[in-house]
Amino acid sequence: MQCFCQAENKKRDPRVPITQEYNKKDETTGTPICKVYSSDKLKSTILGQSVSFIIIAVNLILKTVIIKGITWVGEDTNSEQLSSITNGVFLAQFFNTGILLLLVNGNMSEHWPKQITQYVKGPFYDYMPEWYSNVGFKIVQTMIINSIMPYVGLATGFIIPAIKRKLDRKFGSDVYVTKKTSMAQYKDLYSGADYVIHFKYSGILNIMYITMMYGIGMPILFPIAAVNFLN
Repeated sequence: MQCFCQAENKKRDPRVPITQEYNKKDETTGTPICKVYSSDKLKSTILGQSVSFIIIAVNLILKTVIIKGITWVGEDTNSEQLSSITNGVFLAQFFNTGILLLLVNGNMSEHWPKQITQYVKGPFYDYMPEWYSNVGFKIVQTMIINSIMPYVGLATGFIIPAIKRKLDRKFGSDVYVTKKTSMAQYKDLYSGADYVIHFKYSGILNIMYITMMYGIGMPILFPIAAVNFLN
């Protein structure tokens, strides 16, 4: 169908709108096959490209849930709590980013133990060229988005407080003009948010493990990881 519709598009008369060409119907079913093909291709492209964004969104949800859960449970010391958050967020993000795609697309039915591997019936038995063009591409795309997100967070962390300060002093330049009624509120406005170093550690661990896991087959992950480490 792909070859047919592409050939129809190439030999199309430029004076005839493309909708008329694509509305040619199958003689048996009456379905406009090229129109259906074009629609299905667009949907599959959108779904395929959205996988990386879904992974990033799930990672953010997992991070929030784990931080709130460990904070609610509590630890004996603050250092132990931060360590638990770092390890928990890292393990969840690493599984979601690097392992889940591997399991969903891998076929392990030939491996032991059969009681477990019989349920892993993806399309790929090994790291073949098709795996890199389908699964590997999604991993690389996810890592590229991961490398951009910290800079987006840095920009929003600078711009939003700056706007709040401008609004507080009525867009003037005098920092002593403020709507705050206490020194604590004024200090909170100008001091900025806390730097969540434990979350940064978990992100660095996730990037490092995924890069070392897949980097031999996809060397582009190494410069992407280097960009990640610069933020």
